Amino acid sequence: MHDYQPCNPIIGNHRHPSSYGMQNPEITFSTLNLKQGDVFLDAGCGLGDYALTAAHIVGQMGIVHAFDVEPYCIKDLSNRSASLGLSQLCARTVDITLALPLPDTSVTAALLGTVLHIPSVRRSIKTLLTEMHRVLKPNGRLGVIECNWDAPCGPPQSMRMSASRLSDRLAHCGFLPLTVKDFGNMYLALFQPCQQ
Repeated sequence: MHDYQPCNPIIGNHRHPSSYGMQNPEITFSTLNLKQGDVFLDAGCGLGDYALTAAHIVGQMGIVHAFDVEPYCIKDLSNRSASLGLSQLCARTVDITLALPLPDTSVTAALLGTVLHIPSVRRSIKTLLTEMHRVLKPNGRLGVIECNWDAPCGPPQSMRMSASRLSDRLAHCGFLPLTVKDFGNMYLALFQPCQQ
């Protein structure tokens, strides 16, 4: 699917765990139905392995927006994408709990990869989901990857959100649940914005 290896989760003095190696990227992107020429948003991209894979899929005719609040992650991702010649990947330091710097209905598919359990994101989940609804195209897709409730690894159980609870939460924010893929320790839930 791509010609690079997921990066080491330690950059300088920073440790930044990634869920990329804990699930099957081919299933993830197949479920998202990401294609050449699409516009993809990796919100809370961390080290950017999902964004890099997406950049290979959408090709030079597509766009990948990779947002994270940590400048060191964005700097590292920018360097990696430049070294791979992926000019279609735009990595920016953005707080995803605030308004997203993207036009309305401009994104084909978006991913929230293990970010909803983070306390600051959880507190602002309504704003985040409202913004996701705004930037996604009417037939767009939103994928959410989180740890299963009984997984032996990942955040404490008190911070986790089951797939059924997630579906209920997103339904209240205008998203239609489409499918859930179980990866064992993690799951991918796919949603589509409802028309208002």
